[in-house]
Amino acid sequence: MRVFVSRGTHLGRLSIPAKLVYTIFLAFIIVGALSSYLLYAARIGASLRGPAPSVAARYVDSAAPAAAPEAATAPGPALDLPPEPSGEAARAAAAPSDAKWPFVLDVFHQHLFSVSVVFLIVAHLFMLTRLAGWLSGTVIVIAGLSALAHVLAPVLIHLTGGLLWLMPWTGGLMGASWAAMIVWSLGAMWLGWGLANGD
Repeated sequence: MRVFVSRGTHLGRLSIPAKLVYTIFLAFIIVGALSSYLLYAARIGASLRGPAPSVAARYVDSAAPAAAPEAATAPGPALDLPPEPSGEAARAAAAPSDAKWPFVLDVFHQHLFSVSVVFLIVAHLFMLTRLAGWLSGTVIVIAGLSALAHVLAPVLIHLTGGLLWLMPWTGGLMGASWAAMIVWSLGAMWLGWGLANGD
């Protein structure tokens, strides 16, 4: 950790082997981000509520209550049936099943750990670019909070049946802020961006 608190340390001053390690790591992240985009396009698409693929089809249970059978045309014996449920009972009867909850929990659990670890590493490299504290801090906060919101989005969408806009908005903000950290880190490492800022 000493390297992250030392004022004289900058990505541009690292040894070539260290630069290669970090560059290969960031290349993996770039390819991983591209594969995430392709998965989103295939599994979620651009639609929020439309037919599959869409955000609603992916994360919201859609089991509808069984339709009432049509009345028989031929007369028959009268049946003594209980009254139809109304109010809260009707809403509970019509509530969707929770069939997708294990899937949503799986997605949440896996991404909670993997995204947080990648964020930790990318943010640490970004800190080594020695940008002004207010600027790097702002980018890191936006990148971290948007990533957390994006990881939480499937759970919130599933539990509410709404908030579908969370997926594209948090994903877009996360993508833009992470891309800024990655691009600036690569530029600082190989082109010396920021070396003139007191380092």
